[in-house]
Amino acid sequence: MSDLTSHQAQSVGRPRVAVRRPVAVTGMSVLSALGRGPEAQLAAALTGAAAFTEVRRFDTAQRRVTKAATANSARSLEQELLDAVTTACADAGLTPGQRATTPLLLAVHGRCEARALATRAARIYTSACVSASTAVADATALISRGAADRIIVAAGYLVESDQFALFDAGRALADDGVVRPFSRDRRGLLLGDGVVAVVLQAGEGIAEVAGWGRAGDAYHPCRPDPAGRGLATAIESALDKAGLPPEVVGYINANATGTGFSDASEAAAIRRVFASDVPVSSTKAVHGHALEASGLLELVLTVQALREGKLPVNAGFTTPDPDCPLDVIADAPRPAGTAYGLTLNAAFGGANTALLVRAG
Repeated sequence: MSDLTSHQAQSVGRPRVAVRRPVAVTGMSVLSALGRGPEAQLAAALTGAAAFTEVRRFDTAQRRVTKAATANSARSLEQELLDAVTTACADAGLTPGQRATTPLLLAVHGRCEARALATRAARIYTSACVSASTAVADATALISRGAADRIIVAAGYLVESDQFALFDAGRALADDGVVRPFSRDRRGLLLGDGVVAVVLQAGEGIAEVAGWGRAGDAYHPCRPDPAGRGLATAIESALDKAGLPPEVVGYINANATGTGFSDASEAAAIRRVFASDVPVSSTKAVHGHALEASGLLELVLTVQALREGKLPVNAGFTTPDPDCPLDVIADAPRPAGTAYGLTLNAAFGGANTALLVRAG
């Protein structure tokens, strides 16, 4: 992959693009505990078949919680990321020459083992749970204004002992082994594997990234703004960039991790933007929280759901929470009412992202 700076330098002297160019997803590759490929992800998400099992990858004997969504077939993170990039490029129909000159934006944990791939990345994102979605927003902005024609975005997290121990010690993990987003009896999140790559290009493709937004809460280092102002601003920004009203959105794949403050804040943000109910679910309830890779994993799932016209259930849901007054897809998949969907992500420090996608 080329350096993004040099790629942009090649664009110097090109005519300025007066009208923003459409940005399409043209290739996808994904691995999670649900399986390999976009189809496997959606098949499990539609039925609410959660992938949480006892962790065998490392010792959890001293841990309060012992479950996560780990892929049995996963190799090293570096191997999986390289394979994901190769597969996504093949899916997009890129030639070896095109792949070699396409910038790579990589979202990984700061102590990631994927050093060889990281040295080839134009940018590396380590901004916690909004890493991948921020990379997608940056890539879309660059392509839309003509600074690049094509960008690969890759992200990876495989559940490992250090992060597992931190979340367990902080009592963020669900001690009943079930993730219940927006449910009154939710008890926390569970971690999950996610290794994903997508190719974004100017023009048409599998789906369009129609809008993107980012905003900060500036409220608290860990807790989100209870009123959801930052996330609401990110959603409004995504809609503004697309030039579309809230009414076009037919599905929201929520960040909802199954934690009390976060889910309630997100529900408040959605209510601030949308005057009427929008079908909502959180696919983290089946594949777990993939940390830096979450935004890309959930983007692929959202794209696949819109392409198939089937919206996944909010697995684990039992009892409505008055603090989360949303149209939760609780019992069975629903048909997609429109071609547009939002995928939302949030992170410690009050970072929020929103990606608006349209099925191709």
